[in-house]
Amino acid sequence: MTHEPSPWAGRRVLVTGCTGFLGSAVTGELLAAGAGVVGLVRDRAAAERFARHAVTGRVWAIHGRAEDLFRIHSALAVHEVGAVFHLAATNPHRPDPGAAAVVEAVRRYDPRTPVVIARLELASGGRQPPDGRTHQGADAPRSPIPVGVARFGELFGPGDRKTFPIVSATVLGLLAGNPTPPSAGDTPRDFVHVTDAARACLLLAEHLMVRPDAQRKDVTFRSGWVFTDRAMAAAVREAFAGRAVPPTGPSPANPLGWSPATTFADALAETAAWYRKSAGPRLAEPAPADAPRRAA
Repeated sequence: MTHEPSPWAGRRVLVTGCTGFLGSAVTGELLAAGAGVVGLVRDRAAAERFARHAVTGRVWAIHGRAEDLFRIHSALAVHEVGAVFHLAATNPHRPDPGAAAVVEAVRRYDPRTPVVIARLELASGGRQPPDGRTHQGADAPRSPIPVGVARFGELFGPGDRKTFPIVSATVLGLLAGNPTPPSAGDTPRDFVHVTDAARACLLLAEHLMVRPDAQRKDVTFRSGWVFTDRAMAAAVREAFAGRAVPPTGPSPANPLGWSPATTFADALAETAAWYRKSAGPRLAEPAPADAPRRAA
């Protein structure tokens, strides 16, 4: 049986937010697929975290901010980048100045280069931001280049250094001897394992590579793992104790043939195992004062 070559083999890819939760997962998927990753980092600590992906000749760290158009354009040109993932963390209630800068830099560099922007659905259970706007125009500025917006519910999994999402809060509470984390609400929402989300981002970029005429493709990926805070915390406690977790229904139809590659039970077990190994002072990242607790 012959296997088609990976569309990422030998391709250099710029990833903003490469040391973040989703950014690290996307970087790992790209490297596994044979790509070289140009990671935009903001400080020395971030550069050190990115360097852990050490793959000889296939990782380059660029210091700068996503909103610095000229820095982004320079990185694109110097490294002859063939795709861009804009994954730098943003507050879902505010416009993202980095998205506009990244898209404009790509337009000036090569308007055929696909750009994927990842966004979470509103983390407050469907409520609008304080000013009543969704800011979708800032998420993916209109531009004559192929731009894809990948939307997810709440991400969880190994590598999440934030302590306020319900999965993180529950596991860390169990490790600290507190089995009942505070609940933020009872609005059901879709949970997606971070590795599956990374796969979705790559699939969207691959679609744009073969359909560069699709100037904007805005899609939502859903696992079908819909839980309230209370129900998810209960499932996490079962997984943490090594017991069977509640069953989930079939995955809904998703764009591009995507579906979760990890079972819900395995995703929770993998997450719990990572926190057991990694929890400690160096893990904690407290919630910012102006961010909702469920932001990821």
